[in-house]
Amino acid sequence: MQNSIEDFGPCRGFWQFPMERFCGMLIPLVSSRKLPYVNLFNNVLMQERFKYLQFLPIYNEKVFSNFKEKEKKTWPVHRVYSNELYVHKYEFYSPFVNCVLTKNEVIKLKQCYAAIFQKNTSEITNIKENYAKYGKLRTKDGNIISSKWWKKENDSSRNDFCVAINLTVDLQERNYRAPLNLKEEEIFGQIEYFMVHEFQNQERMFAYIRKIKKLEKNSSVNLKFFDSFGPLQYVEVIGIDRNVRFFEVLLEKKKYYYIIDKYENW
Repeated sequence: MQNSIEDFGPCRGFWQFPMERFCGMLIPLVSSRKLPYVNLFNNVLMQERFKYLQFLPIYNEKVFSNFKEKEKKTWPVHRVYSNELYVHKYEFYSPFVNCVLTKNEVIKLKQCYAAIFQKNTSEITNIKENYAKYGKLRTKDGNIISSKWWKKENDSSRNDFCVAINLTVDLQERNYRAPLNLKEEEIFGQIEYFMVHEFQNQERMFAYIRKIKKLEKNSSVNLKFFDSFGPLQYVEVIGIDRNVRFFEVLLEKKKYYYIIDKYENW
């Protein structure tokens, strides 16, 4: 019910019938004598008494030892990658391949490292060209975000590579001699691929994204939209906030993309 209200809004037309149907199914089962094992009262009572058993050492050893958390399985790096720098809260998933940065990607990566270390790009040197490319990311909230690179390799109808990102940007990035002028902003884009790159003996996790060009708002209906995509850039995975959708609309022979963001619109 909560997901239905989040997706479709508070209008009762979307949730009144399923709620009434659900309650209508439960009422006969609350104190059913014909079906004692689906009787809700009996089930709640049995679950409560079962939980009390763990406070008795004999039963805790014999019964609950089988439910204790098992040792976490260790996956090879080409299947699952995580990093102590991010307290293992973010994970990259296969597919995996070793790659080499292009000249343009090196420039983009320098700009990203400059923002991370709060330096000018001219101070970022000795960038390694080798990196590991991954197809999917699991965020700290447990959400799976894919990439366009993974989409090409798999026949999937879900375009879950569109994201909202909280980013720290330098307003003076084109003027290399000017002092840093950092500002936090929310941007939207499509993820091309994920990567692991080593710099100064420290591996970091990045996403290579294509940003939208200019975000516009329609305040009367609380919607955000744009008409084209902008440049590519690297962002650290800790900046990736959530999945969104880009809904393409053709108006007067011109394409517009409306941002479908269930956490923002409702």
